[in-house]
Amino acid sequence: IKIHQFGSFSTSKLRKAIEAGEYSGWDDPRVPTVRAMRCRGIRPEALRRFMIDLGVGETDISISMDSIYAENRKLIDQESNRYFFVWNPISLQIEGEVPAFGHAPLHPTIDRGWRDIPAGNNLFICRSDLEALKVGDNIRLKDLCNVEITSLEPAKALFLGKDVGKRTRIIHWAPANGPAVKVMKPDGIDEGVGEAGIAGELGKVVQFERYGFVRVNHLGEPIVAYFAHR
Repeated sequence: IKIHQFGSFSTSKLRKAIEAGEYSGWDDPRVPTVRAMRCRGIRPEALRRFMIDLGVGETDISISMDSIYAENRKLIDQESNRYFFVWNPISLQIEGEVPAFGHAPLHPTIDRGWRDIPAGNNLFICRSDLEALKVGDNIRLKDLCNVEITSLEPAKALFLGKDVGKRTRIIHWAPANGPAVKVMKPDGIDEGVGEAGIAGELGKVVQFERYGFVRVNHLGEPIVAYFAHR
């Protein structure tokens, strides 16, 4: 079988690679096994639907994980709570009366309650977001407030208010005291800071906003999640 995102593979080759220590086991997120996909939050039903739609019986086939991801997204989107995860974080210091908490929905379209996220004058944002900004830019910290960037090194901003006004760039953020989070992906690892509420989702699939769907697999320092797909 050839999977576009993983290349050609066979059970015997994978077994040898696992025995050689190249992978941690059959559930390593870098291998295209059912066990690994389950740990990543990909449902068996998504695999069944994909295979039925594929409609072939040959073993020498080529498939795309994007098709499996599309089926899985239909199954998990409505039941996955949303959280902020800031990868490759950098500290942002904000001058002014920043609200003590951000107020964000657990789901954008289903009434499932709200997240109160500790905020204040020191937050984390993604380094990539900061690198796309310049001094004088006005941005909105999602579900919190508007700020003006006053310095890039170190990263500083000025509080402008809470009201959603004219259309402006929106970025997400994480609390200064948020838990460390590590996301294991098929092609690497992302490390950063998230919300405390992520710890209440052990064994469940959630969506990290502006990042993708993940399954929370281990609690501790850090919290470990496996990346599913966007």
